[in-house]
Amino acid sequence: MLDDNSPTYLIREGSRSIDYGVQREVDRMQKALGISDVHYYRLNGHNFNREALDFVVDYQLAYQERDIIIFVYTGHGFRDAGSSGQLPKLYFGGYENAMEGDELRFRLLEKNPSLLINLVIACNSTQVDQRVAPGRPEDSAPSSGRLASVPTGDRPYHVLFSDQPGYTKVIDLVSADREYETFLSRDGGIFFSEVLYALQEVFADQRLTSWPGICSYIQEQTLLRTQERGLRQKPYCAYNVFKAMDNEVPTIIVAGGGDAISCRLARKNLRRDQRAELKALRRRHRQEIRSLRGRDVRRLANMRQRQEVGKMKYVHLQAYQRKSDACK
Repeated sequence: MLDDNSPTYLIREGSRSIDYGVQREVDRMQKALGISDVHYYRLNGHNFNREALDFVVDYQLAYQERDIIIFVYTGHGFRDAGSSGQLPKLYFGGYENAMEGDELRFRLLEKNPSLLINLVIACNSTQVDQRVAPGRPEDSAPSSGRLASVPTGDRPYHVLFSDQPGYTKVIDLVSADREYETFLSRDGGIFFSEVLYALQEVFADQRLTSWPGICSYIQEQTLLRTQERGLRQKPYCAYNVFKAMDNEVPTIIVAGGGDAISCRLARKNLRRDQRAELKALRRRHRQEIRSLRGRDVRRLANMRQRQEVGKMKYVHLQAYQRKSDACK
């Protein structure tokens, strides 16, 4: 989620730099770990809103379990007075549409990934006057010079990203701890550059060999560099392991209140079947394209295939909405 359409120049440009940096590191991760498929869900521009985020979390992310989820947010953030949450509220053009970061974190945990990385670049201080948007501290100086060069050969550190059946590893990388600000710059800011540098070290020199060590490194380097510039920014980085949520055997029953767990499981199973169906269609399309000769013939086939995929997605969405409505 990148607010790259923000009226604030540094948020807009910083979001674009962060988008590029994340893509580069994900490509490196995919190659090093031998990951077969990467699915990007970009919620930027006019899609930078809560409705789009809810749709992706509730519908698009109902995939096979034990995947790696990387959630990236760049934009305004704030806290309510007296809030006990750790993560900031995510701001989508108005306070009434804001979403608690801790709530989103829990919803992503419900997907039972093997690894969840939350990269949140936003302010995390109390916003008393909600007649105006959250503050936007800026760092006009570039934060380059700390990034390592791209290694010629990737050397994956598999232990960090390994799957521990029955558990989910969660890494929270938040640019601002409670009641601190985030100073963003055109290249993404000091905190983001340190995140990139740490990830590059994981796949290059392997000097960082544990998630707690990575968290400590990012915190220490960010504090050191922001203090040198007189910027009041303290990041929050933490590593936790959670027991995976068992969606197959519901153990909580609310008498007379409906079975929300069964509804969630039904929607999950529906999306699993839909994804398998869509995957089979795309496999058939690839085989068909390979058998065709001639640019024009392939172009027409591609147009027809896009229509078939779009139609199937529309049918799937209708079925999902009917299933959701039936559970209300």
